[in-house]
Amino acid sequence: MSSNGATSSFPSASNPATLSIAAGSSSSIECSMNSFASGLLSAVKKESNIFQYCEGCHDDTAFSRCLDCSELLCDNCVNVHQRVRLTRDHRVCRFSGTIISPHTSYTSSRTSTSSSQISTSTSPCTVTNTLCDNHREPYKFFCHTCHMPCCSECLTEDHSSHQIVLIEEAIETAKVNNHRLNMETRSAMIAIRQAYENVEGMLRRVENKSIQGAADVRTTMRRYICVLEEREMELIRTIDQSRYYKGRLLTNQMENLRTALSKLARVFDLLNESKDSTGAFDLILANEKAANELKLIRCIKSDLTPCEDDNIMFIPPDPSILSAISTIGNVTVNSPTPLSKLMAIRPLKEPFAVSNLYNELKDETLMFNTKRNRPIFGVHGPIVVKKTAQVASLTFGEEGDKDGNLCRPWGVCCNNLGHIIVADRSNNRIQVFDSKGKYLYKFGCPGTGPGQFDRPAGITVNPQDNIVVVDKDNHRIQIFKMDGTFILTFGKNGSMNGQFNYPWDVACNSLGHILVSDTRNHRIQLFTGDGTFLKKYGFEVSAPMWKHFDSPRGVCFTPTGRIIVTDFNNHRLVMIDPNFMQTQFVGQEGSNLKEFERPQGIICDDEGNIVVADSKNNRIQVLDSNGIFMWKVGQCRNLTDELDRPSGICLNPEGRIVVVDFGNNRVRVY
Repeated sequence: MSSNGATSSFPSASNPATLSIAAGSSSSIECSMNSFASGLLSAVKKESNIFQYCEGCHDDTAFSRCLDCSELLCDNCVNVHQRVRLTRDHRVCRFSGTIISPHTSYTSSRTSTSSSQISTSTSPCTVTNTLCDNHREPYKFFCHTCHMPCCSECLTEDHSSHQIVLIEEAIETAKVNNHRLNMETRSAMIAIRQAYENVEGMLRRVENKSIQGAADVRTTMRRYICVLEEREMELIRTIDQSRYYKGRLLTNQMENLRTALSKLARVFDLLNESKDSTGAFDLILANEKAANELKLIRCIKSDLTPCEDDNIMFIPPDPSILSAISTIGNVTVNSPTPLSKLMAIRPLKEPFAVSNLYNELKDETLMFNTKRNRPIFGVHGPIVVKKTAQVASLTFGEEGDKDGNLCRPWGVCCNNLGHIIVADRSNNRIQVFDSKGKYLYKFGCPGTGPGQFDRPAGITVNPQDNIVVVDKDNHRIQIFKMDGTFILTFGKNGSMNGQFNYPWDVACNSLGHILVSDTRNHRIQLFTGDGTFLKKYGFEVSAPMWKHFDSPRGVCFTPTGRIIVTDFNNHRLVMIDPNFMQTQFVGQEGSNLKEFERPQGIICDDEGNIVVADSKNNRIQVLDSNGIFMWKVGQCRNLTDELDRPSGICLNPEGRIVVVDFGNNRVRVY
């Protein structure tokens, strides 16, 4: 560095840009070090964004933020965000400060993003004066003790015993240290990123292992339950056979005794009549006949005692068997961290599926110990959806208003007898058919009074074997006995709690609670069995947030207590936790597998498998409890003898799919 104002350069915080040091500055080295520290801090802060989760998929790292809905997004979700009809016009900002205009797709890897973030730093500090302010002499030295430059006079006056080096040497040393620190920082960031990815992978493996373990437990327990149920049926069958044979013998004995009693009564009457008779020979004949009858009756003297005993008794097994059953199986968990420390950890942020895994398993355990939510209450044995061919095994109904005819039907459900109950919407009535599709009876008529309907839609059967009907255009719920006798009604038009704006579908859990999709209020509501409001989920007063839950249609309960709703206008399924606090989304708009076009009815079997009426795709899709596609029924085009906009859906006691073929005014069973 020369005293005539020539400049010397050294690197800034994160790139080899030059730092000009003009003659006369009193703080050039300090400004340089501050610039390096500021740049390093900026890079570290930006790199820390790797620990922010994407709010769209809860799975990948967020590198962008939507300025319109304040969501953190990964690169894949940015593309999806700008494809969806509701969010395609949103502005998305990269953490680097770049604004991504709407309708622009891009691909950017995590490595390139991180590199660009690291290379971004504050501008280098440029000093225009390198003369000492006190002595007006050029800076020639740098004091490591005071961390400041100094001239010859300052060296003598203020820094006589300090650690002093030439300022050129200090700058060169700073360059070397800057490069070394830069490399160490990069290496540390790479190591931390790798460690983060390893931990993330382990977290996913823990989740998958937990799900698999829970499935194995359920499979094993159901196997034991099936064996116990078979033994139960065998023992009951033995008791029934004993009752039948013993009863048959005792009944025959009773008939013999009744016959003998009748004969004795006739002999008694004959003897009394002959005693009073005037004919001599009449008495002799009567005595002879009575003697013969008594001789025959003495032969059945053994029938005077019961020929069978009542020795029918169940002998319970050894109590040790109950103890053995209570300890079936075991779970091994190998963890280097003590359980007490694991329970004390409170994660800052987790993916939805992992954060709720414990609650799901706990809820499922409780459900196994109590009455489970079921597609049909009162059916002995589990109801599991059966994979069937594309051709329906049963079809009934045609357009009309006669008994057995249908007009724009929507809702359907089955009771524990296998009867198929249909909401005949435009005929304003409920019709009941047997399991073969034969018309049995109907109830309801147009109107607003009790037992009357205005376009009934959703329908279900509660644990008390009562029929719950959504009286859609009357904005209310009505409950009937199985024979159609009116019990009660609740609800009216409005947006307050307990009010409805075109309710559509209904479901009941094992507690008898009633779940209703309040379509045009863009919410679902939960009630007790008598219509008392409990809680709700939705965006009815948060415009335009209701677009995230737009006109919900079908509703159902899973065996573990979660709720699944068909998000009609968003073409997806919404899974809601029992507390109505957290949600998970499955599917998107389209005609491929696990994609939907206006989904409507939905039902869940005893294993958690999900059956969805994919209405505008003219098909039924079946997913497992984790939302993974299993199979489908129907085509994505309208063909002869195919489904036309399927709507309401349910399962019968055999696990077969019963669906309302809305466009064809009929019901089909697969």
